Amino acid sequence: MNSRERVIRAIEMRKPDRLPITHSTLPGAFLRHGKKLLELYSRYPSDVLSPRYESATMASEEYGPKIGVGSRDRWGAVWVRLTDYHKGQVVEHPLDDWSKLSTYKFPKPLGWPEFEIVEKAMKEDRGEHYVLVDGDTLWQRIFYLRGMKNALIDLMMDRKELYILRDGILDYILVRVEKWTSMGVDGIQFRDDWGTQDRMMIRPSLWREFFKPAYAEMFRAAHKGGAHVHFHSDGMIKPIIPDLIEIGVDVLNLQLGVMSIQDLGREFGGKVCFHGGVDRQRILPRGSVKDVENHVREIVEAFGKFNGGYIGGGEVGADVPLENVEAMLRTFWSYRYT
Repeated sequence: MNSRERVIRAIEMRKPDRLPITHSTLPGAFLRHGKKLLELYSRYPSDVLSPRYESATMASEEYGPKIGVGSRDRWGAVWVRLTDYHKGQVVEHPLDDWSKLSTYKFPKPLGWPEFEIVEKAMKEDRGEHYVLVDGDTLWQRIFYLRGMKNALIDLMMDRKELYILRDGILDYILVRVEKWTSMGVDGIQFRDDWGTQDRMMIRPSLWREFFKPAYAEMFRAAHKGGAHVHFHSDGMIKPIIPDLIEIGVDVLNLQLGVMSIQDLGREFGGKVCFHGGVDRQRILPRGSVKDVENHVREIVEAFGKFNGGYIGGGEVGADVPLENVEAMLRTFWSYRYT
């Protein structure tokens, strides 16, 4: 079977031939390892096609062209990065005062280069790989525009302006989801970091009241167009995992290192496909090769034993030794479904 079928079977738990693999790499890792990392990836190729359109789109603005130089994204937020290894932070929030909302212009959802780039990549790929595209962010977009402190206060005060902002972002995302699905992509990944190291940023009840209905609309739109729903969140978000499954998430990409892998496997294994999550805070950057191998086996045993249910992957940053990247990929590659 080809890579596309392998990933689909893993997500739908219909017994792929082997565990699918993905690559997730921060720019600093390429700066540190160069061609050696690319050679390693060629030995353990990704089953997922995630066209790299950062240089032509908003992602490049978030990293910025030069250290210390501000870059304005399509929403009007200004980003500055301080190193070659990390994404920038927002230093100017276009809606830092609600008085600006009445004149704020939401960006147009279509007409951006990423659609042409993905379309070209899909034609060249000829259906060999599973095509996964970015569905954008809701909560993070709110605090990029408002500032984190303002956004948290808005939630607690139940500001009516916050509903207007949420719905404007939602409308933008829904138009783009319809465009992506019309192109025939296989999956759309929505992303919002909801957790700290040991709890959620806001009460789960508030998340359910304000954000869950919007996510449900986004996920319905993706399913209506025939795409799988992928959802990424860092931090400890265990309280809302049942909600995410309920409203249609097919694949969860979580920071597994801040939760019990065994507990997650017992409670949610076989109910949703997990993706990646290899510990990038401790084990990948500072563990031994044996530590990485054992950790990967623990993850696969928890989630990948349901005739699928897991897609291999781990984020590689500048602090990850090349031998640990190889240990991770080699261990993923060794898993076969017989």
